[in-house]
Amino acid sequence: MLVIHTHTLWRRLSFCSHGLRLWRERIARARGCSLDVTITFPQHHFPDMDALALQLHLLVPHISRARSFELRFSSYSPFLWNTALGPMCRQEQRDDDMDRHAFTPSVHALQLEKLTLCYPENDDTKEFTLFAGVAPQLHNVTLDGIRLTWLPELYGRLTHLDYTHHGFTIGPTAVDEILGMIRVSCALRELRICFRTRVLDREVLYLRHDEVPAGQTHLLQLERLVLAVDESDIDIPPELTSLLSRLSVPNLRELHLVDLRFQPTNRRWWMPAPFLGLRDALSLFQVTIPSSIKVLAIAGRWADHSSIPALAKHFRELDNLEVDGVEKDLVRM
Repeated sequence: MLVIHTHTLWRRLSFCSHGLRLWRERIARARGCSLDVTITFPQHHFPDMDALALQLHLLVPHISRARSFELRFSSYSPFLWNTALGPMCRQEQRDDDMDRHAFTPSVHALQLEKLTLCYPENDDTKEFTLFAGVAPQLHNVTLDGIRLTWLPELYGRLTHLDYTHHGFTIGPTAVDEILGMIRVSCALRELRICFRTRVLDREVLYLRHDEVPAGQTHLLQLERLVLAVDESDIDIPPELTSLLSRLSVPNLRELHLVDLRFQPTNRRWWMPAPFLGLRDALSLFQVTIPSSIKVLAIAGRWADHSSIPALAKHFRELDNLEVDGVEKDLVRM
């Protein structure tokens, strides 16, 4: 009986473990508590589109109570984002005669703090506008394989952004697209960026919402920057270095260079050759990254051991230097 009446124990909704009837029961037992919604599928498991649509239809009237909302799909299925996110994209309706809202839109995410949307196999180039543009508490976003309309009302208060570029735009267009996002989310404290290579018949048209000015984009509150290279890439994507050259991060404290092909458990026998463009990238870091950073972590193909002493000397205020998951002795560098 104690469990039944402890409302916070019922706030988590998981697609994998709870059917439609149990979702209704958990929502009811959670009473006024905020909800944590997780919809994930195992690797190589194709989602049941009808079941997914029914559960999201059930969730929409309660989306204003969602504290976190996570959607992860690992296998391809057509129109998956349409099915999953369509109900979350309803626009506000107005009473034409009275020029006022006919009702309070149910898709306003008034308590949402954390949003995760990951579908690397997505081929839908549509741009989604979520929650009718209203999520005043949102501060943590993880995206992989989706295009979103980057509204200040939704994303202007972010402090954490983990962004894997969808790959529908490339080169300078992709860089401008991300710079436009960063200008909106200028209060970021943590930023993780990854570009994934995608084979396209043609580049998708990208229409800028605001012109990105020439020169640098300033992230004055950024403390932690993660630059990740996808396991399928053979070199550092030029978009990544181009983006970095346009950023000003004067208060950065941590720089993490991540190779998604690298696994710490393999470091004893896997000694990959460094990226071909690594020396140029490291030279760029010495110009764009403040020499006062405290933490530098390098892994996989980012690690050119002959360059590490020079990096340690340049970043003279380092407290922690980690290479392939192993902390180095700075005194002996």
